Amino acid sequence: MNARIILSLFLACCAQALCGRDAFVMLSGGDSPLENNYSQYLQTKAVLSFFEQNYRADSIWVFFGAGNREGEKPVLGDVRRQSEREGVVVDSWLPGSLPRNRPARRDVILRALREEILPTVASGGTLYLFVGDHGTRTRGRNRESIIALWSLERDHRSEHGWRSDEDQTLGVAELRRTLTGGLGKGRVVFCMTQCHAGGFHYLAMPREMTPNPKWFTQVPNWSAPPESQVWARAAGFTATDELSSAAGCDPDPDPEEWAGYERFVPEKLLGVDLMTLKQTSKGLPSFAEAHLAATLVDQTIDKPYSTSEQYLERWANLIETRLSKESNLTARVKAQLTAYQRAVDGAAIKEGDRAFRERQATFRYFVETLAEQNPATKTLLLNGTRKELEDAIGPARRRGRGRQTAEQVPGRREPAERGSLQPSDETSTRGSGRRRGGSQLADARKLWTQTIGPAWKSAIDSNRVPGVPAAALEFEKYLLRKDVKGADYLFSDVDAVDEEVFWHSGYSDPQTLDVERAEAIARWGSERSTRIFAWAKAVPDESVRAATEKLAGMKVRGWENPAAPQLPAAAAAPAGSKTPISKKVAAERALFYRRVLGAWEFLLAVNERPALARVRELTELERTPLPARKKL
Repeated sequence: MNARIILSLFLACCAQALCGRDAFVMLSGGDSPLENNYSQYLQTKAVLSFFEQNYRADSIWVFFGAGNREGEKPVLGDVRRQSEREGVVVDSWLPGSLPRNRPARRDVILRALREEILPTVASGGTLYLFVGDHGTRTRGRNRESIIALWSLERDHRSEHGWRSDEDQTLGVAELRRTLTGGLGKGRVVFCMTQCHAGGFHYLAMPREMTPNPKWFTQVPNWSAPPESQVWARAAGFTATDELSSAAGCDPDPDPEEWAGYERFVPEKLLGVDLMTLKQTSKGLPSFAEAHLAATLVDQTIDKPYSTSEQYLERWANLIETRLSKESNLTARVKAQLTAYQRAVDGAAIKEGDRAFRERQATFRYFVETLAEQNPATKTLLLNGTRKELEDAIGPARRRGRGRQTAEQVPGRREPAERGSLQPSDETSTRGSGRRRGGSQLADARKLWTQTIGPAWKSAIDSNRVPGVPAAALEFEKYLLRKDVKGADYLFSDVDAVDEEVFWHSGYSDPQTLDVERAEAIARWGSERSTRIFAWAKAVPDESVRAATEKLAGMKVRGWENPAAPQLPAAAAAPAGSKTPISKKVAAERALFYRRVLGAWEFLLAVNERPALARVRELTELERTPLPARKKL
């Protein structure tokens, strides 16, 4: 080989080593088979397919669910899919197999970050991180957003050979420590579509901003800077803020109704239909452009925004909660506080640099689009005062003046309560209020355990209930045996039936799956309360019929209109693009944009150079383009 060619190859390799390679990471599939929905698998499959078609195999990492790999025997049915059959929603599970997949577990992810991913980018590369998992927040004093990772691990001592591990989460603080410990000269650009994702903007910034001492005539004690903290060189985009749920996650995604940042961002970025993986457009060159395109069409409860916008919102929070109450301010700062309030009230901002004007135009376009999506909000969004926007939002969402509660999302299941496969009471849509009405719940259980349940068990044991398939009959006998021992599959823990269906149907073990048997058990799990109710209303025993009628009049979870046909969540409350954005969410977005621009105007007016430089840094990082779309 020519010596010049050899030298050129050597120099190219050295340059690549010095500059660092890029890394592409896809993380999703948590936290258990009850929450790992089919839409998550579709999203992951599409993003991974794009990475594989365009970038080096040794630069790609995927962590999904239980870690099922293409070409290998599946370890667990870890993807939940629902379908409607004759008016009944029936669950099934499939293994979410993907090329080179690894389990989405904390130790696996952190080890790969420290030993493989971060060393790849540490010399100056970019880590493109896409997270499509579930998310929630920790409890306690120092709450933070967390990603709910895959919680099941093998345990031969447990009933089904698996147990739930309560430590399978990844929070902001731990991810920040890991990144700053090995990122070196590299950087991270992220896109996160999970609930409560907005907290991950704090990878790159503090929660509380520190004012300039020059703003005061007498510097207050509260303005002292906190202890120094190392922040990750990271920026990106999230489906919503740290206090809110997000839309899109669905076990039965419908091509017409499946909507939300979860779907829109990857489709805009990749230019594919997530349902079919067919190419629909050229795709976009960066997370930033995909974010803009997705935000324009997202009419769900999502509140998408970027790290630079979160940074400016933190300055808005400082203005509203601290500076506006401070008397020892210079005349210049006082004047700008007044200007801030006018801006948030809707007054036109006439000052600003080029970057400010660009963002202002983007926000104006967003708000005008919101007004088009829901014309009834037009006057409010374009001309409403802050108070009018806050009145539309409601008392739970007054930025800087209170705390926000998570909205409940149709069709969205949240991370499981540790120690089981069930969703937590704090965030679950189906579990919300599960333990309400303690007195009625006790009365309902008494009617079941003393009258209806024994009669039902007797009929099942003697095979006097017509139309029950053999597999479903066996399953029902199992549930009744556990019911006698104190399990509650009808009222206070209705979702427990889903867990039993998963294990007893055989969907948990794809290698030995008997589809006919599995479908019979899954259908019984969906119809169970309806079938018991219909049977109990028709039996000759008058005491059973009377107890059933009494129970039907109670508002007890799991027994609300049990004879009514069951509809998919999307059909019961469609979240698709044809549904206008709600007045509340539109007002939340519009007020957020005003506060961000108001804070930016303030920083420009007082010439706070470090903060303005940080806005430029974060914006530049957010706009990092994806590398050329070709094999390297």
